[in-house]
Amino acid sequence: MRVDGLATLREFHDVYAPLLHEGLTSNAIAAYDRAWRLRVEPSLGGVPLAELRTLMIANARASWDCEPSTKGDAVALLSRLLGLAVMDGILSSNPCRSLPRARGKSLDADPVARALTDEQVARMLDLTSFHPFGQRALAGLAFTGLRLGELVGLRWEDVDVDRGLITVRRTFSPDGHGRLQVRATKSGRVRSVPLLDELLPWLEAARATGHDHVFTGVRGGPFDSGNLSRALRWPEIRGQVATFADGSALRFHDLRHTFLSRLARLGVTPANLQRVAGHASITTTEPYTRSSAVEAALAVGELVKRVNREVTPEGGDAAQNRRMTGTFIR
Repeated sequence: MRVDGLATLREFHDVYAPLLHEGLTSNAIAAYDRAWRLRVEPSLGGVPLAELRTLMIANARASWDCEPSTKGDAVALLSRLLGLAVMDGILSSNPCRSLPRARGKSLDADPVARALTDEQVARMLDLTSFHPFGQRALAGLAFTGLRLGELVGLRWEDVDVDRGLITVRRTFSPDGHGRLQVRATKSGRVRSVPLLDELLPWLEAARATGHDHVFTGVRGGPFDSGNLSRALRWPEIRGQVATFADGSALRFHDLRHTFLSRLARLGVTPANLQRVAGHASITTTEPYTRSSAVEAALAVGELVKRVNREVTPEGGDAAQNRRMTGTFIR
């Protein structure tokens, strides 16, 4: 069945959805399906293709009540769909290509600034000791850097204690209907992460539960962000672990930032860090290799203090003169 410019976006999607999904990972298909069902179809589905304009799409995007990254998924779906309409000759150009960039900073713009210190990780684990299964999941996130879906997807055959490796083969992802499904990882690739000594006691405790999966709930089922948050009373506890200057709350995903920032501080190369993290692009990895704004400010402050304390052969006058003229660095 071929559609023309009089067809609505909904009708065009119904015909070409299989082509829309071609070449995508199962995770991307699931994200596109959610974006269509929850955002694009309700706001633009009834509009004829020939009447779709950039301003109309921008107005729809502004009306979507979700995170910027989720809006980005919806726009990516719509752009891919309208690209097919251009390919078919129904549209002369893709109106999504002229969309202004959405304003607002992502919470992950400086992931190093959201990393916890060793003391904060220890406090988090102490505060959640009332729920050993949830506490163990937090330890897993902090000491592997896995995404939550990847962590709860681990089975015992994925853990090689002798070689010190964890193999990440799958993830649990929401299907949009309140259930979790086993899918390939976000990148669609299998990868390995180091098994740190800090994780070993938590693995020993998990093995004693007798469940097939490593990090589970009490009955052996997988955690998602919702039931893990409820089990740990996370909204009440996280403020006691860490607070951020922008007022945002600590998230489970920040434990991934914690692990990757730690590896970067230890001198792991960007290429190896990218492989361990499972990033599709090195540009996603690079922020971990740069100092956070806080670390940079502290480093500069320490340099200034050291110069101000300097005892020179000329006595204290030289250091005082540098303070007065602002010439701190020779």
